Amino acid sequence: MRYELGRMHRPMRRSTEGQLVGLISLEGGPYTPDILVVAAGGGGGGTTNNQYGAGGGGAGGYVFSTSLTLTPGSTYVVTIGVGGVGATGSDDGDDGGNSSFVGLTTAVGGGGGGRGNGATLDGRNGGSGGGAGGFAGQTPGTGTSGQGNNGGSAGADAFPYRGAGGGGATAVGSNGNASSGAGGAGYTYDSQAYAGGGGGGNTTIGRPAGGSGVGGSGGDSITQTGNPGTASTGSGGGGAGCTGSGTATTTGGAGSNGVVVIRYAGAAKAVSYTGTMTTTTSGGFTKHVLTTSGTFTA
Repeated sequence: MRYELGRMHRPMRRSTEGQLVGLISLEGGPYTPDILVVAAGGGGGGTTNNQYGAGGGGAGGYVFSTSLTLTPGSTYVVTIGVGGVGATGSDDGDDGGNSSFVGLTTAVGGGGGGRGNGATLDGRNGGSGGGAGGFAGQTPGTGTSGQGNNGGSAGADAFPYRGAGGGGATAVGSNGNASSGAGGAGYTYDSQAYAGGGGGGNTTIGRPAGGSGVGGSGGDSITQTGNPGTASTGSGGGGAGCTGSGTATTTGGAGSNGVVVIRYAGAAKAVSYTGTMTTTTSGGFTKHVLTTSGTFTA
């Protein structure tokens, strides 16, 4: 036996036919991990009219794979989407950025939440759609098939004119106005929730909840600014709330950046990453969490 560049090899020998048999590497071969790709969440809508709350941002779309085989030493380009900015005043929240892992379908960024006042208060389309603003007749953003869900609708023209919740990975956002305006539920993998929708903005006391505890909660009459989505979960920001009378300029919460998670059985492999990566090993599995764009070497 001999060692070369940290690898253990068997020596070359002659076969019975007299031909040389080459070095046989004993290092690990290709492997097929779980790979979760989550795009960034959309920002919550803003408002300048204190009678109507804004819509919550939609969650980033997600793609889950158990079939992509990685080859040790090969490189894979990873893109992590940046969360959409929450709007200030009469504007929609920005859409979240796409996330991708080479060889898999691109996850689409979440749609921004609809504004609380203006010509049109519709939620924006995305991985999951943004929630509509709180005025009657406004429509939600549409989610991407297989990646997310629609945002909530404005519903009937009735006080307290809550904005609707943004869509989440596994559920549509709740309708606004007199109902809850909560963000749609996210997707849970290895005990961590991802891609929850942002809650809609409220005009009374009580912040409409974000989806699965990771979407940003909507603003209310006490604290009008919507909360951001939980960092590196691809969740939507909460819609701007308002006091219920008069005029003021209020701001939606930012959507959170996307993430890529790679998980496989056994001890950690000799991988590397040019971006930010956190590695944990627990319960017989290793998990790499990638939170900025870069190149992954398997």
